[in-house]
Amino acid sequence: MNRAALVCAVVFLFASVAPCQGQNRIAIRGFADAGLTVFTATQSFKAILGTPAGAVVGGGIDVGLTRNVSLSVAASRFRRTGERVFVFENQVFKLNVPDTITVTPLQVSARYRFLGPRPNRFTRPSRFTPYAGGGVGWYRFNETSPHSTSAEDEKTTHAGYHVLAGVETPIRKWMAAAVEGQWAQVPNAFGDSADSVARLYDEHDLGGFTLSVRIIVGQ
Repeated sequence: MNRAALVCAVVFLFASVAPCQGQNRIAIRGFADAGLTVFTATQSFKAILGTPAGAVVGGGIDVGLTRNVSLSVAASRFRRTGERVFVFENQVFKLNVPDTITVTPLQVSARYRFLGPRPNRFTRPSRFTPYAGGGVGWYRFNETSPHSTSAEDEKTTHAGYHVLAGVETPIRKWMAAAVEGQWAQVPNAFGDSADSVARLYDEHDLGGFTLSVRIIVGQ
């Protein structure tokens, strides 16, 4: 079993055992994210965009199956414009043509919240709740330039997987904030064409590390 299949199996295992772990009602919360992604293909992104990192924004829905376990569906987007390049004899030449790269992940994640015992009149609830999890995703990669043809543009979708960890704290009765780090791998996302910077630098992973701040609405 490869790693992507293993992560997928873990997600569905969370979903199957969760109803047996508690009698709480299902809770649905919405969230919005803003953060910074650093791509694993650092040299390839730097050649085109001038940097391997950039802002990412997104949002989604989190479904609490028990007090500790939840499943979420999230979408986000990275978009940055650099300069189209051409590779010849292992050298990168800039073409002075704007080149826009857009990466749009759609992710399904399982999270486990490390909650202590339920608070009572003798104890206070913790202000900070750590959590960890993982899941699978589908990553849409678009690269386009003004006046380019469909043959010159690149539009592909690739499957990947990720692990995550974070900490959540309440702001209001119906609102919370979280800081989350996520590491994603999207193998074999870039081809081996002769004029590809990914081939030159032997970088084929569309994943990377994302650090984000999350605002959560709901209980």
